[in-house]
Amino acid sequence: MQSKLNKRLIMLYSIVVLLPLLLVILYLTVLAKDRYESSSLVLVKQVADTTPADTTGISALLGVANTSTEDANILKEYVTSRDMVEKLDKELKLRQQFHISGDPIFSLKKEPSIEELVKYFQSRVSVNLDEKTMMLKVSSQGFSPAFSLKLNNAILKQSDDFINHISQSIADEQLKFAETQLKEAAHKLNQSREDLLTYQNKHKMFDPEIQAQAVSTIVASLQSSLAQLRTEERTLLSYLNPEAPQVVAIRSQMESVQKQIEDENAKLTSPGNEKLNRNIADFEALKAQVTFATDLYKLSLASLEKSRLEVARKLKKLIVIEQPRLAQDALYPRKVYLSITAFILLNILFAIGLLVHSIVREHRE
Repeated sequence: MQSKLNKRLIMLYSIVVLLPLLLVILYLTVLAKDRYESSSLVLVKQVADTTPADTTGISALLGVANTSTEDANILKEYVTSRDMVEKLDKELKLRQQFHISGDPIFSLKKEPSIEELVKYFQSRVSVNLDEKTMMLKVSSQGFSPAFSLKLNNAILKQSDDFINHISQSIADEQLKFAETQLKEAAHKLNQSREDLLTYQNKHKMFDPEIQAQAVSTIVASLQSSLAQLRTEERTLLSYLNPEAPQVVAIRSQMESVQKQIEDENAKLTSPGNEKLNRNIADFEALKAQVTFATDLYKLSLASLEKSRLEVARKLKKLIVIEQPRLAQDALYPRKVYLSITAFILLNILFAIGLLVHSIVREHRE
């Protein structure tokens, strides 16, 4: 009875473990096509005029600023993105290159959809990021050494174009914004100047404030003359009658000077809109607008120059630390590893099956 049970167990083991394992080994050795891998090491660097103080190692040699984690992660996602796959498919015919007849497991099917192509591409192209150095290792597999190298070079070229495009787009937007601001500031400055010139031409005066100062000087001089005439009048009245010709003449001069003072004062202040006090207020407002527009223009001009410098500093470049090389040995499929893994998994499944069978039998009994 025990011998019969052992024979059944051996037969079951052969069917469940040994036979599938033999099929796996036969497939790996006969049908599975060799895959070659080409790898490169790249780094996204930010071009800068000055070297950062904390730069060390390769960064010090390059003399450019360290890239951010965001840049490296963006590039990592882009390499395995659908956009990358579509561009490479047009350039390298990925569908034909990844399809090998006779190997349905490790090759791409003959007419895959774009989603299937992207999924297969992601299984054959890997991007690993070193968090310390921010370097990206790009590995590409192909059914020939030449194609794996060609694929890796094409990925690097598309990645460099992508980095340059993003960097240039940001730079163009910054410059465009700064130039727009400068144009608006220049327009405001020209408009405020024109308003000031129009006001000067309309009122036929260069600066109402200067003219008001001149009028004030004239009034002060006339008031001084009037005071002197009054002194002379009092002197004459001390020994002459009020109707004396000399007194009458002095009074006539005093009236003329007083009338002149009133006329000059009328130029400075009165209810009318054409008086100097009103002109000064309007003129100062126009001058303030010109001053403000000039300051704004200077700031916009400085901002534009600063933006140009910042754009030059923020331009990014994909630097290839290690160029891809032509593979000599096929690394995939890993036949020994897959065979051992299949053997272990089949034994685990066999053991689980025996355990389940024993539990069921015990419950029946």
